[in-house]
Amino acid sequence: MNLIIDLGNTQTKVAVFDGDEIIRFENYQSLDLEMVRTGFDIQNCSGVLLSSVINHNPELEDLVHSFPNGHVLSKNSRLPFENRYDSPSTLGNDRRANAAALYICHPESNALCIDLGTCIKYDFVDKEGHYLGGSISPGFGMRFKALNTFTDKLPLIELQPTQDLLGTDTNNSIVTGVFNGIVAEINGIIMKYQSKYRGLKIVVTGGDVSFFENEVKSSIFADAFFTLRGLNAILKVNAD
Repeated sequence: MNLIIDLGNTQTKVAVFDGDEIIRFENYQSLDLEMVRTGFDIQNCSGVLLSSVINHNPELEDLVHSFPNGHVLSKNSRLPFENRYDSPSTLGNDRRANAAALYICHPESNALCIDLGTCIKYDFVDKEGHYLGGSISPGFGMRFKALNTFTDKLPLIELQPTQDLLGTDTNNSIVTGVFNGIVAEINGIIMKYQSKYRGLKIVVTGGDVSFFENEVKSSIFADAFFTLRGLNAILKVNAD
């Protein structure tokens, strides 16, 4: 079994894999070392991977390295795909993981992952297994916060979808603008990829996927655990 720990900007995800199958998953606002030691059957895990995009307790890395197949994901990690990003050392761990999952789950296909989290990340792997890059834009919550932060009078609105096109008051106008703006962005970017890459496979994932998975016009795969699957694939190629 493999233990995957993914420390993100807003959530920490922990999963136990038996081969390629997730047999346990937990989601936390924060994670401490004792929780890892006592909350999971780590003595029966042959491999452990830590992926982090935040500052974390360095003792967590010590715990990971105590396993024969313990690995902390970094710019020096081996990857199952060929990374053709112009600045590979700056590529985020979450984007490395999504590219790995595209390569493993959709081999020999042009494949696009849309990760709807703190930021919206688009990552593309071509049918030859080359990661070519993608794009990053503000996420759902970030857009609401930006409108509140950079204006004097616009309120902070909770994340919510809408079927409305016209906002009839200020709050509804914000919700309509943010939500429909993201839907238009996603569908527009998909159309551009489809016009350039034939047989495109599309996966949506991330914490906000439930808001948008029914709004995408193209045929897609929705997988809330896609990034974790990619991290598990990366652990496999880095296991000694």
